[in-house]
Amino acid sequence: MTLRTLLNGQFWRRVVLERLHRLLVIIIVLQLIQCFSDLWWEETYAIVYGVLAVTAVVELLFTRLIGLRLIVQGIALLGMIQWKMPIQWGGWPEKWRSWEQVRSFLTFHVDQLHPFFEIGIGVVALVHVLSWIGSRRAGAIAIFVLSIAGMAAVDSFFPLELWHNIAWIVTAGLAWLVVLHLRQLQVRHPDSWEALAERPLDIAFPAVVIITIVLLAGIFVPRAPVILEDPYTIWTEAQGREVPAFSGEGGVQKVSVTPSTKGSSLSGYSRDDRKIGGSFQFDYSPVMTITTSQSSYWRGESKSIYTGKGWADTKDARLVPLAVGAATDLELDPPRAPGVKTVEVVQTVTVLRKDKIPVLFGAGPVSSVSELKSDNNAGLKWNPEEWEARWTKSARVESYSIVSQVAVLDVKGLQGAPAPSSIDVAPYLQLPDSLPDRVRELAKEKTAGLTNDYDKAKELESYLKETFPYTNKPDLTRQTNRTNGDFVDAFLFEIKEGYCDYFSTSFVVMARSIGLPTRWVKGYATGYDPSRSERERFGGPIATPDPSGAGTYTVRNADAHSWAEVYFEGYGWIPFEPTSGFTVPQPLPQGEVSQPETETDTNATPVDTSVSDRNNDWIVPAGAVGVILIILGLVFVSYRNNRARRLWDRIRSRGHTPNQRVVREMERLLVFMQRQGMRREKHETIRETFERWSDKFSSLTLEFDGALTSFEQARYGHDTGNPQLLHEFTEAATKIRKAL
Repeated sequence: MTLRTLLNGQFWRRVVLERLHRLLVIIIVLQLIQCFSDLWWEETYAIVYGVLAVTAVVELLFTRLIGLRLIVQGIALLGMIQWKMPIQWGGWPEKWRSWEQVRSFLTFHVDQLHPFFEIGIGVVALVHVLSWIGSRRAGAIAIFVLSIAGMAAVDSFFPLELWHNIAWIVTAGLAWLVVLHLRQLQVRHPDSWEALAERPLDIAFPAVVIITIVLLAGIFVPRAPVILEDPYTIWTEAQGREVPAFSGEGGVQKVSVTPSTKGSSLSGYSRDDRKIGGSFQFDYSPVMTITTSQSSYWRGESKSIYTGKGWADTKDARLVPLAVGAATDLELDPPRAPGVKTVEVVQTVTVLRKDKIPVLFGAGPVSSVSELKSDNNAGLKWNPEEWEARWTKSARVESYSIVSQVAVLDVKGLQGAPAPSSIDVAPYLQLPDSLPDRVRELAKEKTAGLTNDYDKAKELESYLKETFPYTNKPDLTRQTNRTNGDFVDAFLFEIKEGYCDYFSTSFVVMARSIGLPTRWVKGYATGYDPSRSERERFGGPIATPDPSGAGTYTVRNADAHSWAEVYFEGYGWIPFEPTSGFTVPQPLPQGEVSQPETETDTNATPVDTSVSDRNNDWIVPAGAVGVILIILGLVFVSYRNNRARRLWDRIRSRGHTPNQRVVREMERLLVFMQRQGMRREKHETIRETFERWSDKFSSLTLEFDGALTSFEQARYGHDTGNPQLLHEFTEAATKIRKAL
């Protein structure tokens, strides 16, 4: 079979004109459901993707058999749920006549489908509804515009990357309009259609070129100054606050600078800690996945110079080359004592972000890097004092495997540790001269009566955890001196609420003020394990977790975190977690059970913060946008059913006689015919035009004759006419419109 035979007019009519727009609808729906990336789990997306793939195939194979299509799609949905979330069989009821047994049987099995079945059914139903609405050009344009408007609204209020989804919607929408244009061409000019259908590439190639040019122009043209602000920007700036613009990889750009007392950014790992504080919005976009033999915090960098406003790096840090796959462990400065027990933690990290990273993240300290896939392996160095594996120049890392030797928490040994003698403690006791005395006095007061450094550190940790509440939007108006005030002093005595940067920095400063060598550490909290799936959230069977926390964790921008480390002679740097609601995972001696990590909505905090706060102001404008979209959708559906059109016609025609209304409707019909490509010559009367059109569309001869007869009676009659004449004309004109 030749290509010409395959791509004949019949093939195009059946596949391209009748079925292709359904596939384009599926593409649009796939983009729309990306808005739920913070709410749906991976299992949900896998089930939905599988069902939509089956739907696409079924819609191509079966055009008329809608019942068969729905049955196949329903079976596919159940099969995908069974594949991703295996359904447990509870056995048949012993007595089918017992309603209680039947109800228990149905409840047990149906509950296991929740919520995947409802979501899958909803997505498939959305595909069918949009396909029906978009079978005409007006409906397709409405779906196209509303989809882009909805994505733009979500993009304005939530930290999601949706530009590529919008690009797919634009591509599918333009292709959809091409398909509808070809469908109208087939109806209006069948001869021209048959000729074009014999050369399908002549149609497809220009369409693909034009759509590609439009998309490339939108992507690569230089940014132009904003002419019209979006509603959210206007809403927020009217209240004197700053609006952040999300820039792809979870970063933040300031759109405007206002005299606001608050501010916000997106959570995420930051390189600049010179000024910390402010507030932030959680960004749940993934950064990396970590498969590990032991749960941990993923350590990145440590800093020791506190300025009163934030943190600075130590100058002239000693860096040694880090060889990937080396047989010997990395040097630690100072080394641990020989008797310190450690646990080997093996981690494989897959980086999901496309930007360059400054350090390798892992359980601290790293002892070796066994594998590394990067665009610049030559620049990797190891800082034995600060426990950092960093690049001299940032590199794009794809994946790496590392081994860490994590110290087992020996409480008695730490309580009896001697005074530090292996390191220069001065950098880790540094405090600015401007630090208010009340910070030092508070630290001494809370640790009074304690005789060893470990108990003092634990007391400060407990005090901060139990005294101050966690919030990502602290009320900065409580701070009396926002220009020259000390960050820790403001948190402890004025703001009295905050997130990890507030807690960890305050711990370091208070610990140093009583002589504990301490440093500030940042990286990521553990993340979440997708194997603890949605079913747990909805009451399904819960798998027994590995006591060591082994598994594969997805680490997001929202998991960016900071904590503290205190030095103990012989043991090295021991982590402490002063942030309320968090517990650092740490290996314990055999037989001891670790305290479970607190489950909170604030499972990670940012290191990267700027200034401004959106609070919940998005609710009102977002709700208004949603109501407007619903109203527009209802109006459009009603218009498709001619209800709104008939109501508008009655309002518009009030006070006119039936004959006058027939004449006006004829004028509208002529305009419609011209838009459909049916020209009326200047020298022709209406009868001559209608007779010519009737010859071209023989199937509409009766309708053309009926409309013409009614019009002539109304136009040249000497009375006002009657409603029956108007009804006859309207009925004939409606049939002509639907046919064309």
